[in-house]
Amino acid sequence: MTAAMKRTLTNRKPVPDTYLELIQEFPLRRIRSTTDHARATRLVLRLSSDPLDQGTSDYLDVLVGLIADYETRAQYDFDTTRVSAAELVRHRMDERGLSISAIARLTGVPQSNLSDMLHGKRSWSKNAIRTLSAHLNIRADRFLT
Repeated sequence: MTAAMKRTLTNRKPVPDTYLELIQEFPLRRIRSTTDHARATRLVLRLSSDPLDQGTSDYLDVLVGLIADYETRAQYDFDTTRVSAAELVRHRMDERGLSISAIARLTGVPQSNLSDMLHGKRSWSKNAIRTLSAHLNIRADRFLT
């Protein structure tokens, strides 16, 4: 390593490692109690209100998955009567990390049609209801309200 490279490396300001700081605050491991679930949920709400750096974003991705896993295992029941079908589809796509084009390929629904349905510019087609219900585990009757 040259002297110039050493000076460059030593003159850099340390970059805060938010991911590691968050791990120390709330370790990423399976959530097993309502107390841990409440702490994790509060942390997600707190972190989501600020602009995210890469470390925080990566941490939140994992933590939200752990929360969802706990809620599934604990059989949490949420009132979704005021949530639209489009919001449910978007939520399930986000949970699975799917883009509109990916879900279009998966279901066989043309991307432009799916986009229009998600934005309320077009009614849900029977084919879209059938395939989205199956792939995203959403009851078909949710698309009809």
